[in-house]
Amino acid sequence: MRIIVSLLLVFAVLCALLVLEVRHGTLASIVNLFDDRSLPYREPGPSQPDDGLACLKRLDAMDGIEIRALDPFVNNQGCGTRYPVLLQSVDGIDIEGKGLTLSCPAAERFARWIKKDVIDLVAKYDKGSVSRLSHMGSYNCRKIGGSSLWSQHAFANAVDFEGLVFEDGSAITIKQHWDTEPILEDLARSACDDFNVVLSPNYNDAHHDHLHFDLGPLRVCR
Repeated sequence: MRIIVSLLLVFAVLCALLVLEVRHGTLASIVNLFDDRSLPYREPGPSQPDDGLACLKRLDAMDGIEIRALDPFVNNQGCGTRYPVLLQSVDGIDIEGKGLTLSCPAAERFARWIKKDVIDLVAKYDKGSVSRLSHMGSYNCRKIGGSSLWSQHAFANAVDFEGLVFEDGSAITIKQHWDTEPILEDLARSACDDFNVVLSPNYNDAHHDHLHFDLGPLRVCR
């Protein structure tokens, strides 16, 4: 009898949580999370805490990167980060525009991904030398589309990768070449070792033109 009562209580709690998710408009996000239109699953790498000064020291010791430490910023909505950096280039690959404003842990992961995966995969596919990495931004104080939850962009913990530009002027982008350039899917898979969340065009239409990387609490490689 006690087991039955316990099971009923668990069922009631789950129903209550489902109602809350529907009211807050996040049910669609939960359904999409388990959408099987995905990259072949690969367990993401372990999460890493925002260890502040230690992270800045590791970045400073990393060869071949150009960064600039920024002043901490947190607005009245709670958006921002205590340890922001401007990541401008990695091993001679310029970050489009003036660089990316990221939390230190996100910058460390992104730089590491470029060093160990982007460069190796470009060589594997004999694409030539990369001169520039294009993106669709990082820090943005906003919530996830169709949700009441804050995006990891709001904490500078996310990057939207768009593509690569080569020394000869040619380029490959997620929007134009996802279905024709296998290197792009390999890049997405490889990022799962460094980021907790990797979302590709296989995840949903909102990601048809970029790969989303973040360090949020979810563990998704899609």
